[in-house]
Amino acid sequence: MGKRFNIDLLRADKNVDGLIEALRSSDGLTRQRAALALGDFGGGEAVGPLVRALGDPLTAVREAAADSLTLLGTPAVEPLAELLENLEASGKYGEEEAVSPPTVTGPGGQTWEIETQRDLRRVYAAAILGEIGDPAALEPLARALRDENDDLRCQAAGAIAKFGPGAVEPLRRMLADPDPDVRIFAAGVLGDTGEASAVEPLIGALRDGNDDVRGAAAGALMRMGGAAVEPLVAATKDADRNVRLYAAGALKYIGDPRAIDALEALARSGDKDERSVAEDAIEKIRMVRGEVAPEPSAPTSR
Repeated sequence: MGKRFNIDLLRADKNVDGLIEALRSSDGLTRQRAALALGDFGGGEAVGPLVRALGDPLTAVREAAADSLTLLGTPAVEPLAELLENLEASGKYGEEEAVSPPTVTGPGGQTWEIETQRDLRRVYAAAILGEIGDPAALEPLARALRDENDDLRCQAAGAIAKFGPGAVEPLRRMLADPDPDVRIFAAGVLGDTGEASAVEPLIGALRDGNDDVRGAAAGALMRMGGAAVEPLVAATKDADRNVRLYAAGALKYIGDPRAIDALEALARSGDKDERSVAEDAIEKIRMVRGEVAPEPSAPTSR
């Protein structure tokens, strides 16, 4: 039987060293409670052991460690950012000595294999950095959008969106990345920020040579709502046909009546596809305003 730990006593005594030792207990509940306690009063010395615990086999322990790292805040930023930047950084946390098996246990006792605990820690690191919100994490998170790990890219995207206005500039630069997947992620996250300053770079992304990037930018502009209407109205007159088409489609989704005059002009001057999209948008906007009755449904027989 492994060593027993009195977590209540260790917490009462604010015994950081004892709680760190308890993180290596063979008992999962002990590890979870130790991780939670370290978030209340642990300092920089608790960061490394808590990062190691992000690779624990039990979801409850990993979540406790993530919550505590969030509470610790600034001292955790640099080590977590290093995990994003350097795949091998996780090795310093004694992975070979960790209690984790090669599977992860989730709710209901379901288990699944993971390639390495390092990947798991990096995904958690991105999420925690988003919660801490320290501007120093923005650039490492933005660079993580280029990572080969799909889960890490998705988590980094969600984390960046939480930074609001500060996220726009690094994401704008990502729209020029040679990898279209990076540009797609950047466009999507720009839309998630909800910042008006994100509209202009997204309009520019409607000119991208990649269909998926243009689609991601259009979808992001749709989510921007009213803040995107005037720039999209101007974009219906753009020299690039793709921009005009995507702008009309986004205006249809947003449904703002300020777009009607520009859409009518596009319907008159555009080609067949542009006319169709513009007319659909006008009909949708007017229907929402109650100016056009929807077509009746086909009669049904009893």
